[in-house]
Amino acid sequence: MTTAPRPAATGARSGPSVAASPAPALAVFDLDGTLLPETTSCREIARVVGRHSDIHDLEAAYGRGEIDSRAFAVSALRCWSAGGKAVYRQAFDAARFLHGIQDCLTWLRTHGATTILVTMSHREFAECLDGFDHIFASDYPDDILNPEDKPLIVEKLRTDLGITADDVIAFGDSTSDLPLFRTLRRTVAVNASPALTALAAHHYQGDDLREALRLVCPDAEFTS
Repeated sequence: MTTAPRPAATGARSGPSVAASPAPALAVFDLDGTLLPETTSCREIARVVGRHSDIHDLEAAYGRGEIDSRAFAVSALRCWSAGGKAVYRQAFDAARFLHGIQDCLTWLRTHGATTILVTMSHREFAECLDGFDHIFASDYPDDILNPEDKPLIVEKLRTDLGITADDVIAFGDSTSDLPLFRTLRRTVAVNASPALTALAAHHYQGDDLREALRLVCPDAEFTS
């Protein structure tokens, strides 16, 4: 895994509606567009086998509602299946992620938080990202996680942990995170779409997850 190159300037902005709070009991992260900025895992997997443009077209068709999630998954698998299972690790190792992911996970774990990755991405790519207590992802082509599944997953874990919604923080970037963000108060939109930015309690523009985490956990300190 590599980290995103630092732009000339980065910044963070916090919405005024929710005061920053101590460490959460549950921290929820999205992958595509959030931890993996300005791209998706499918694009990175397809890039390994030279089919990036095909995935771009499929994502556009899905965004327009012309195909559903299963049709997308079936076609995506056809794009990279010739490369075998090795393509997932190759794509992961070549992808550029936000800075500070492991620092954030370590700090959260040290302070008693359960960390989860909830993504529509392919499971074999998502599970290359170490450090999460739980990973919820899609098993292409038949078991696809959809945006509406995100709040259901979080609600079940929240209930199992016996915590309130205010003990949960979430990070996301796009309309697929809207259903989850509508159920929570401590939310951070990371390099996000206008719709999610408008809904989130805090919004961050930049390349370092540590800065985004400090919006909701201002006492967070890191060794690197």
